[in-house]
Amino acid sequence: MKSFQRIIFLCIIGTYSVILAGAVVRGTGSGLGCPDWPRCFGQWVPPMDIHDLPENYKEVYKIAGKTIADFDPFKTWTEYINRLLGVILGLGIVTLFIKSFGLKEHERNLPWFCGGLLSLVMIQGGVGALVVSTHLAPFLITVHMFLAVLLLFGLLYLKKYCEDLQDISIVPQIDLKALRITKGLVFFVFIQILMGTQVRQQVDHLTRDTQTATHENVVSHLGAMFYTHRSFSILILGFFIYLLTYLHSTRYNRRAFLLAFMAFLCVLGNIVSGIALNYFGFPANAQPPHLLFGVMSVGILYCLYLNLKGTLLED
Repeated sequence: MKSFQRIIFLCIIGTYSVILAGAVVRGTGSGLGCPDWPRCFGQWVPPMDIHDLPENYKEVYKIAGKTIADFDPFKTWTEYINRLLGVILGLGIVTLFIKSFGLKEHERNLPWFCGGLLSLVMIQGGVGALVVSTHLAPFLITVHMFLAVLLLFGLLYLKKYCEDLQDISIVPQIDLKALRITKGLVFFVFIQILMGTQVRQQVDHLTRDTQTATHENVVSHLGAMFYTHRSFSILILGFFIYLLTYLHSTRYNRRAFLLAFMAFLCVLGNIVSGIALNYFGFPANAQPPHLLFGVMSVGILYCLYLNLKGTLLED
């Protein structure tokens, strides 16, 4: 069971790494660095120089009828590394699935749960291929992010479940009020992440596709989604302060307070990076931490939610 739990932990780290790599891809405009899938410019190891490609490579590798941009080795390898991290994560989930059959004596449902995670990874890979083949269709990018967070939730749940299988001797008193607040925060932050993905798509559309705005003035061209996303952060901050104040006053579950405080710090980092995006022309180096802080906060919040629920095992 210990080795199984270590693999779960590595898969959680891998999921965060893939999400961060995806944010770097978006921030650097490398989403079409590899115009085909699963290969990259028809090769398993992408080219380093334009001379490794045919002269008419723009025509050969058209995407959805659109000619691709000039070859850029940095963007190509940025996208390719993102894919490699996804493959490594997929192999980790496969390993979990295989090892789960050896743990059926501990919990007979483990293979089913790990099989569900494996199916989710396969769907995620298929959506990733569609994102490329549709020239970064906005709806599919949002679905891609939704599935990534869903996979993270599944791995965190599995981690807590296995911990409960090992030791359920200490079951914290269930605090229904804190549980409800945390559940609401998980939902709100999750929605906030998806709204942020939509805002990012608007920015790309205005600055890259239609070229009706630059990164310096794009904020003035954004619609209601941007202002809702920005205002929503104030609501989330208020709920966090209320939760921290409440948990501090109860004092009986210090682990819950620590988790809430860690998530709060991630939200603060998310807000600071969001301010940088808003007032400094959407700099590329502020986009990855903005997404990473958001996903880290929702992950820690979900851990808090599971902690407040007590044991996940049936009586």
